[in-house]
Amino acid sequence: MVLRPLFLLPLALVLGGCSLFGDRAESSAISATKSSSAASPTPSADSGEAPGRAAVLPLDPQPPVQFRCGEQTVTLRHFGELSTLQAAGRTYTLHPVRTASGVKRVSVDDERTSIWVKGDAARLELAGVAQPECRLVAEKPVFRAVGNEPGWRLDVRADGLSLLLDHGDTHVFAPGPLVVDGDGMRSYEAVSAGGPLTAVVFARHCVDSMSGMPHPRTVAVRWQGRVLKGCGGDPAELLQGGAWEVVEIDGRAVADPTRVTVNFAPEGRLAGIAACNRYFGRYALSGEGLRLSPLGATKMACEPGAMEEERRFIEAAGRVTGFALAPDASLQLLAGERVLLRARRP
Repeated sequence: MVLRPLFLLPLALVLGGCSLFGDRAESSAISATKSSSAASPTPSADSGEAPGRAAVLPLDPQPPVQFRCGEQTVTLRHFGELSTLQAAGRTYTLHPVRTASGVKRVSVDDERTSIWVKGDAARLELAGVAQPECRLVAEKPVFRAVGNEPGWRLDVRADGLSLLLDHGDTHVFAPGPLVVDGDGMRSYEAVSAGGPLTAVVFARHCVDSMSGMPHPRTVAVRWQGRVLKGCGGDPAELLQGGAWEVVEIDGRAVADPTRVTVNFAPEGRLAGIAACNRYFGRYALSGEGLRLSPLGATKMACEPGAMEEERRFIEAAGRVTGFALAPDASLQLLAGERVLLRARRP
């Protein structure tokens, strides 16, 4: 038997400069095509698939989705149009079928085996036997974006795109998004009950229009003719990545920036050098901004100039309420709009 490759033709997104689906003429197209190898091995006897009908699955699957159905956990993996289902010790290859709501996938070899996903719930049948109601095994979103006017939030999850609109009054869910990577961007496209849902994530710094919080990504979401612009990603990404050298404390230049440093480590850990002594502490990011905990430090004595600079640094750090990135990529630690500390990457 000759196996033919399955080609996926994901979306072509037309985006204009910095306008994000926006006001200027759309001038650039981004498209991507993924394909599988031309052949695939015949399924093994214990795979749950009939040996006479092998399905070819493209490479690069999306993250697996797990549902808890009574006492058993089943795993659904999306490979573009086709999917695999692991349940009751067997693996099934599924294809989508048209439904009025949700997404239903049926085994290519046994139409009595299917899973019908609607939001966080699913209905599973194995060889015609209905299983207990399935619930999504919740995980942290792979990516989150937020925006204002009106407030919205998009969660990119392993099982699909979850969009809350109008301050949470409207919930849109689109399962199994296609993921397309381009130059400096990533797009997600899926189909909800109300129509296509598309999110485009750009590798560009973004500042939340309401909170002023910086984010590492700029995001545009389109659904039912609405274009939502906002920010995405964890703000901590902008702070982490190694030590910053402090070049200015409360408007005064630092004598030796290599001796005054700030290192935002994972899990909220903070450390560095304060002109004389090494210090340690914690930092916390929230919707209100950035806070640094009181800093503990070693007790070494230094020359008076360094001790005075250390005192000024510790005092300024205790007043930090937020941060910003300047056009030259330097870090500004703020108290309101006042710049307390300026730092740069070495």
